[in-house]
Amino acid sequence: MFQLADYISETWIQVYVIGVVSLTIIFLYKEIYNTAITFLGAVGLLLIPSIVKTDEVLSSFANEQVAVIIMLLVIGQFLKRSPVIEQLFQKLFLKTKGYFAFTLKMTGFVSMFSGFMNNTPLVALLLPYVVDWGRKNKVAPSKLLIPLSFAAIMGGGLTLIGTSTNLIANSILVSKEGPDAALSMFSFLLIGAPLVVVGIIYILIFGKRILPDNVGMLSNFDENNREYLVDLLVSKGSPLVGKTIGESNLRNLNDLYLVEIVRPDKVRTAPGPKEIMRAGDYLIFAGETEKIVDIVNMDLGLEMPNEVGAMKKKKEVVEVILPYNSSLSRKKIKDTDFRSRFDAAIIAVRRDGEKLFGKIGDITLQKGDMMLCVVGHDFYKRIRRAKELTLISNVRQLQDIDGKKSTSLIIASIISILLPALGVVSLFQSLLILFVYLLLSKVVLFGELKRAINLNLIAIMGGALTIGVAMDKSGTAELIASEGLSVLKPLGPIGILAGVYLITNLLAAYMTNIAAVSIIMPIALSFAKVHNFEIMPFVFCVAFAGSKTFLTPIGYQTNLMVYGPGGYNFKDYFKFGFPLTVIFMITTLSLLKLIYF
Repeated sequence: MFQLADYISETWIQVYVIGVVSLTIIFLYKEIYNTAITFLGAVGLLLIPSIVKTDEVLSSFANEQVAVIIMLLVIGQFLKRSPVIEQLFQKLFLKTKGYFAFTLKMTGFVSMFSGFMNNTPLVALLLPYVVDWGRKNKVAPSKLLIPLSFAAIMGGGLTLIGTSTNLIANSILVSKEGPDAALSMFSFLLIGAPLVVVGIIYILIFGKRILPDNVGMLSNFDENNREYLVDLLVSKGSPLVGKTIGESNLRNLNDLYLVEIVRPDKVRTAPGPKEIMRAGDYLIFAGETEKIVDIVNMDLGLEMPNEVGAMKKKKEVVEVILPYNSSLSRKKIKDTDFRSRFDAAIIAVRRDGEKLFGKIGDITLQKGDMMLCVVGHDFYKRIRRAKELTLISNVRQLQDIDGKKSTSLIIASIISILLPALGVVSLFQSLLILFVYLLLSKVVLFGELKRAINLNLIAIMGGALTIGVAMDKSGTAELIASEGLSVLKPLGPIGILAGVYLITNLLAAYMTNIAAVSIIMPIALSFAKVHNFEIMPFVFCVAFAGSKTFLTPIGYQTNLMVYGPGGYNFKDYFKFGFPLTVIFMITTLSLLKLIYF
C-alpha cells in the first residue's frame, strides 16, 4: 500500500507535524471550530500521509485511560443526582455562619472530594448551595464561586483519578516507558496535598479582598427585574399602529421601561414620546415580566414571541450556563429551536457581566453565556439527555435516584476506588465491574448510561493522544526537546522544569489542559531521556502545570461554569489567579527539588 510518509525525509515529516500542531493550537485559541472538530481535523492531517497509522489512531481513542476518564465522568453525573450527596452538602454548608468559616469548610471539603470525584459534576452540584448561602448571609456570589472552582481544581491533584490530565499524563508515560512505569492512585499526593493547603490559605487571605463584589444574575432577579429584557411584537391589527409612544402611554407604565424599538431597517434606543409605532416593530421592555402579561391583557395587539410572562406565572425560573462543548455556541437564539428542544423560554442572557440589548432571539450565544429561563416540566429530562446546557440554579429536580439505590451507588463507587488503590485490580477493571453491577442491579439503566457518555470528550482526548503519538513517532518531540528546551539547560534541572511549567500552564490556560499535557509531555520526556535526567519530575511538572489553570475562565471547565453566575469578567480570573499560579509554580518546583534533586 502506498504511504506518503515512506517517500518524505524525516526532517520534512517533523516540519509537517510541527505545522499540524501549530495549526491545532491556533484553531483552539481562536475557537475557529468546535474543540472536538479541531482535534479530529488534526488526526486527519496526520493520518492521510501515514505519519500515524490507522491502528495507532484507534488505539489512542480506545486508550485505557480515556475509558477510565469517561467512566469516572459518568459516575460523577450519577452521584450528582444522589439525594444522599445533596443532604451531605446541605448539612456541611448551609448552617455555617461567617465568610471565613464557610470558605474554609467549602474549599477544604471540595478539595478533598474532587480528589476522588470528577470536579465538573461536583461544582455543578454545589453551585446552588454556595449561591444560596451567599444570598442568605449577604455575601456576593462573586466572593465565593471562583474559590469554589479553584478548590475543585486544586483537589484534582491529590490522586491519579482526580483530574483527566493526571490520567492522560499516566497514559503517555505508560506508552513510552511500559506498564511498570504506571503511576499509582496516590502518586500525586506528596505534591498535591501541600498545594491544596497553600491554595486554601491564599483563598482565605485574599479572596474577600481581591474578588469583585458582583451580584449574580439569579440573586438579583427578584430584587431588580429591570436587568432583564422581554420583547413584544406590534401586530398588524394593533391599535398602537400609527400612534406615538406618548399617545399610547408606553413611557408611563409601572415597573416597566421601554428600552428600544427594533425595526428591520434600524434600532431606536431610548425612543422619545414622539416616536410613531409601526406594525412589525419589536418593543423591548425592561422590568417585571408579570407586568408584561398585563400589557398583553390590555388588548393592545402586542404578541409575546416567547410567551415568557405566561410561563413565569405557572412554572419555574432557573439559571443555565452554556458549556464549552455545546453545539448552541455561535448560534442565534432564534435558530436554536430552544423552546421545543428544551421546553424553556429564555428571559435574559448574560455575558461577561454585561447586559445585552436587542431582541432576545437575535442574540448569538457564546460558551460561558448564562441564561435565565422559564422552564416547563420536561426541561430537566431534556437537558440531561442533550448535554447542551448546564443547570445552575436548581439541581434538586434532577435527583431521580432513590435512597436505597443512591446508597448502593455511593458504597459501590467507594469500593471501586479502594480496590485499585490497594492493588487488587486495575482502575479500569474496577470501574468496569462497577458499571456491570450498576446495570445488573438496575441502579442505573442502560439508556441513562448511553446518554451520560460524552462523545465530544472522547474525540478531544483521542485526538490529543494521537498528536502525542505523532510527535513521539516522528522524532518531533525529541527534536523540540533537544533544540528548544536545550536553551534552558544552563539553568539546571529546576530552571528547565520552570520553563516546562510555564509553557504547559500557558497552553492550558488558553486552549485545553488535555491538549497542553498531550503536546508537552512527549517533549518533556524526550528531553529527560536525551540529557539523562530523572523522568518523574518532568511527569509531575507537566501534569500539575496542565491542571492548575487559574488565569482564564476558558482554561478549565469549572472556571467557565462559575463565570456567569458570579458575574465575572476575564480580568477577574487573571487578577486573582495570577498570584496563585506563581505561588503554585514556586511550590511545585520547590517540592520537586526537595524530592528528586
